[in-house]
Amino acid sequence: MATTHCDSARPAKAGAQEEPKVNADAETLQRIERVDPVHAGTIQQNLAATAFTRQPLGFYQRFQLVTVDVRLPHRALRFKYADDGKVAVNLTPATAEAIYKLNQDEALSLEAAEVPAYLRFFIENTEGGKRRLVERAEDVQWLPATNTDAALGARKAEAVAKLHPVKVSDGAEGFQVSAVVLVGNQLLACDFTVRKGGKVQLVNQQVAAESLPVPAVR
Repeated sequence: MATTHCDSARPAKAGAQEEPKVNADAETLQRIERVDPVHAGTIQQNLAATAFTRQPLGFYQRFQLVTVDVRLPHRALRFKYADDGKVAVNLTPATAEAIYKLNQDEALSLEAAEVPAYLRFFIENTEGGKRRLVERAEDVQWLPATNTDAALGARKAEAVAKLHPVKVSDGAEGFQVSAVVLVGNQLLACDFTVRKGGKVQLVNQQVAAESLPVPAVR
């Protein structure tokens, strides 16, 4: 009985050229170029010194957070994008409005368990990355001298005592959230309202600790 072989099983003809394969980073860069051509040019010119990192976001079904780190001889650059494999959204720097547009595209409807991760994403990707949500001592970059200098160690201990996990409770318009935010060398105790659709409102904040023994923010 004769056996029929499909064309895909045939060896390539001599001299035939295979179509070049585009890797995932190159495809991502193509999408970035459509929304951020200036930074895409910087990335393209320094590919050997560039790293792409993809972070799934549990509260989004489509989009992942793509962080692009470019290490130039004189400085390090970081660009951020939301990417779903078809389109990229520029988050460098992010605005609340850009994230709210993502939320609409995702038809976001937060559950209480997703609020801490979402709030961290929102805070750290707005206001130029100047604020960070912190819950544990390990979330803060302390000066090495806190391990040898008693006074600095005491200041660190006082600050660590102010830290706590994000607290989420049901509210009239979504969720009431209590969290600690690091800004420069200050810890702020903050209360937020987070709606199920992702809108964030700062209701109250007060200084919980200041003059933290942390590296100066440039």
